[in-house]
Amino acid sequence: MNAWMALSKYIRAKDRRCVTCITGMAEHCGHYQRNSERNQQLGGNALWYDARNFGGQCLRCNNYCGGEQQRFALYLEAKYGNGILQELNKLYNTSKKWTREELLEVKEKYEKLYQEVS
Repeated sequence: MNAWMALSKYIRAKDRRCVTCITGMAEHCGHYQRNSERNQQLGGNALWYDARNFGGQCLRCNNYCGGEQQRFALYLEAKYGNGILQELNKLYNTSKKWTREELLEVKEKYEKLYQEVS
């Protein structure tokens, strides 16, 4: 399992229910700020593995409703307070070169957190 898979598994287990519609099951690990460039092995941005950017989402909200970005933003502000969206946007625009050691630490962190919530 890699760092992304560990984070995704943790988020879905932690939230259990969709954070945007509340009725669906958290089948997906949705995100507020897109991380599509994550497929690059290293490099990217400082937001890639920040759990605050992610939430469990149902298939409908994540795939068919474009991630329900407005509802996702409301969820984040309710959970983390005013200013979280600006903080996430700043991290998204901050370049970060991830080392293999950091990715291993991220993986281990989220595997441990998954064990605590499951």
